[in-house]
Amino acid sequence: MQEINTWGDYRAKVREFDAVLEYGKAVSAALTSLPMAAPHVSYGEQIFVKLLHHGIALRRLAPDPGQQMPHERWDLPSMCALARCVIEAHDAFEYIAGHPVTESERSFRIRLWELHDATRRLKILGGTGSTNPAVPGILADAARLQLALEVHEYMASLPAVQQAELRLRLRRNDPPDFHLSRRQRCEMSGVDAGWHKAVTMQLSQHVHTLPFSVHQLFQFPVGTAEALRLMAMPLLFALPFVVRAIQAMDLLTPGRVPKPPSRTARTMTAWRMLAEQGTRDIG
Repeated sequence: MQEINTWGDYRAKVREFDAVLEYGKAVSAALTSLPMAAPHVSYGEQIFVKLLHHGIALRRLAPDPGQQMPHERWDLPSMCALARCVIEAHDAFEYIAGHPVTESERSFRIRLWELHDATRRLKILGGTGSTNPAVPGILADAARLQLALEVHEYMASLPAVQQAELRLRLRRNDPPDFHLSRRQRCEMSGVDAGWHKAVTMQLSQHVHTLPFSVHQLFQFPVGTAEALRLMAMPLLFALPFVVRAIQAMDLLTPGRVPKPPSRTARTMTAWRMLAEQGTRDIG
């Protein structure tokens, strides 16, 4: 963030984002219509496309670096919301498809994730008194998934306390989306957990309408280094996660995606290291 002091600095960072995004599009295009044999690979490809769309929408909201410095206010909260979406898609990708786990744990994770989804949809439909004809099918899916989890071999291998907590949540009809904490998932992903938390929290401050976000929008005059950094923040926070997802898809589908241009590859290496090592410079 402290490297951004002028409009030219902002332009340089956005061009890095653009280069990575264009390579991500090329990766996605190379995988279009190709069969994905394993369920976690298929899910991984779908989550990757979702993440990529968030990145594209985020870039469209960002002030155009090719134009003169903008004088109007930009939609920082929407940019932060999309950056949060990128991070959440990355985390789901890692849990479902990216982490190197046994086939037993992989199937357990997918079932738990799907049960969380079915239960959440039933609560939404129930809260509105819906008569949607899909409800019986979702109920049947939830019952099937819950039974499969309760007798799953991986469930029996969990530590006693964790297993008891998870079984209690299943009985209460409140399954989590992940059976691991954020810190545990970050450790498995090779992402600095403290940095991940700080970045996510700062983006959330702007997504929600809180005093901090309201004040900061009016605190920095347009054109100052502080205003430029604030404008670039969602892009810079999302970029390491876009990089990681692209590289993970390459590992998940070896030999099926193009290699990045050398300059883009160097850019991706630098941003990946940021996610691994963390930084105090989050604005």
